[in-house]
Amino acid sequence: MISDELESALLGSACRYDRDEVAAQVGAPVEEASAVWAAMGFAEVPAGEPAFTDRDVAALRTALALRDSGVVDPDTLLVLARAMGQGLARLAEAQVEVFRGQAAELTPDEAHAAAVEGATAVLPQLEQLVVHVWRRQFAAATERSFAALLTDGHPVLAVGFVDLVGFTQTSRTTDAGDLQRLLERFERETSLRVTACGGRVVKTLGDAVLYVAESVTGAAEVALATVEAHERDESLPEVRAGLAMGPVLTRLGDVFGEPVNLASRLTAEARPSSVLVDRGAADALEGSSAFRLVRLQQRSVRGYRALRPHVLRRA
Repeated sequence: MISDELESALLGSACRYDRDEVAAQVGAPVEEASAVWAAMGFAEVPAGEPAFTDRDVAALRTALALRDSGVVDPDTLLVLARAMGQGLARLAEAQVEVFRGQAAELTPDEAHAAAVEGATAVLPQLEQLVVHVWRRQFAAATERSFAALLTDGHPVLAVGFVDLVGFTQTSRTTDAGDLQRLLERFERETSLRVTACGGRVVKTLGDAVLYVAESVTGAAEVALATVEAHERDESLPEVRAGLAMGPVLTRLGDVFGEPVNLASRLTAEARPSSVLVDRGAADALEGSSAFRLVRLQQRSVRGYRALRPHVLRRA
């Protein structure tokens, strides 16, 4: 449990309202307020417990006003709230992890004092930065959405998986701190390659990164460059990758469809330090002077009885 002082510093003001009082202030039934709160990913609060601030009241009022404006219907409001809650929860965990690393050498009392001071000085700046990054990402997502209208909402994208080889064994024999630094470096450097090619990291799955790109050559470059970087550096484990291309369904920032399944299966089939691509990606890359494709024998994998992958290499 954190102290009242630190809680107030983090939340912006003291917790003074219970859930009934918050609902009464915004003029909404408790059940409706609780549904929005739960969709945002916040824990259920027992009746009568003062766990809400003036900012909570303002946030709930804003959410319900957005619904009442007619721009967002009730179901969509909950979808948006859930998407924000999931995304920002992950962001908050990552940010706290950074600060916790900085406080590793402090005593609990010193860490508490540093947290109170940091919350007062740093949180307003972080808040501004988060909002700015969100606006930029929102603009980019809007642009992709308009492009998807031309393809009936199913844009044709290159979908790639990059996976650390032998991660289970590595996790058993590696110090927790070293393992964390390895994952951080893998995610950071792979993400930089993805954004450099104009792509987008969809999500990280512990030892794997899922990304998409409109350019199949860019997506191929990400996979090959990552393989090569891990081959050059003996401190990094080998990686393998799978790449597929085709129409995908996008929802809440995630992607679904056959290309996603194919990329996953190809990654599992790939040997260490290799990249496998499906027929769609191979056809799109055919004729490129930068790459060479080697067709492999047909094989049966889960969900696909006749998968015929190609090995992707540099020309």
